[in-house]
Amino acid sequence: MPYRIFPIAVGTSRSDTWKAAALAIGSPTFQEEYRGSYVPKVIDTGYGLQVVAPDTPYVAAAGPNKLYFIDTQFDPETVKHVKEQIEKATVPNPEEYVAIDDVSATAELKNSVTGETTFVLDPLYARVLFARGMNRHNPELKLPDHGAVGDWLVTYDLDNIRTKRA
Repeated sequence: MPYRIFPIAVGTSRSDTWKAAALAIGSPTFQEEYRGSYVPKVIDTGYGLQVVAPDTPYVAAAGPNKLYFIDTQFDPETVKHVKEQIEKATVPNPEEYVAIDDVSATAELKNSVTGETTFVLDPLYARVLFARGMNRHNPELKLPDHGAVGDWLVTYDLDNIRTKRA
């Protein structure tokens, strides 16, 4: 059976595949007001604490304690697509799981009760986001490993943020 089932938070724990999700030409530029001393909003969910992306298309939640910064050189349609792919693949929803097909190198979100597909990840993004696991389960794929993320991904100490705001 080609499908492997992962809770969203587990299926995307490797951050070293994010860089290829942004395909900008030249040096990236970011919305600097959301970097450096920026402190994101944190909410409590059924899975624990979760960082919330600011209200801008150029920053995506990328897991419980990470924000992914999207290059501001992208056109609005591309930015919307990039943000949606990242957030769907990495932000937990208690009623969904990620089903990865190691044969076709694709991934989709499925309803955990009905098994119905709720979202199909763009195959190009699925192959970046889940490359390491797909290669491990199907070595013939030989998907590229895109290396370290660098400045694109910022990790936050959610307990510290919550304590300071309390």
